[in-house]
Amino acid sequence: MSLNSGARGFRRAPSLFRNTFEQLKTRYDSLQARLDAITFPERYKGTILEKWAMYWKNLVIDYKEMVIDTGRTMRDRPVRSSVYVSLLAGSLYAGARNPSETDFYDQFRRAYNQLSLVHPTCQNPIASQHLTFLERCHNEGILRRLSLGVVSFLWLDNYDKGLAIYKAVCPYLQPRYMTFHERIIDVGFNGKFWVLERKMIDYDINEENL
Repeated sequence: MSLNSGARGFRRAPSLFRNTFEQLKTRYDSLQARLDAITFPERYKGTILEKWAMYWKNLVIDYKEMVIDTGRTMRDRPVRSSVYVSLLAGSLYAGARNPSETDFYDQFRRAYNQLSLVHPTCQNPIASQHLTFLERCHNEGILRRLSLGVVSFLWLDNYDKGLAIYKAVCPYLQPRYMTFHERIIDVGFNGKFWVLERKMIDYDINEENL
């Protein structure tokens, strides 16, 4: 059943791209017709108004040709176009769900509150030690976040941002790119930071007491 539905989906793909392409082409043709219908009086010809209108007219023509070429390519190669569209949609979704520094602290506070409700003898030492480590790094002001658009990295700096000693401001003593991966302590993707999420698994189970 699933194979038949998948085959029907691939057969419908060319018609779907063709319909979308025709709709976009119709819209741009209508917009270009409106621009062509605009005429300026003789006194405005050669002025900045006419040049401004010609600029937008040429811009619409360029975009129309780009849309036509893109639509023709999608119609001729529907499978490859589907892959590209899926990658683009996935990237946009990941970018929208890229967690911020505020999201990290919200997740950290939730984890801290959950662990605080568990008796210390029952707390998972992995979760407890990791939260203590994050708390110490926050108090020292060395937590940093690097965003790459679709994913974020939480890493450790050498000093607090407000520190003005020579070692903290000298450009030759800043973290190096070659060893930057050693400073990463968490990875944020799809709305959460995954190392913290993994450390909190079975946070209320202390295997030493079993």
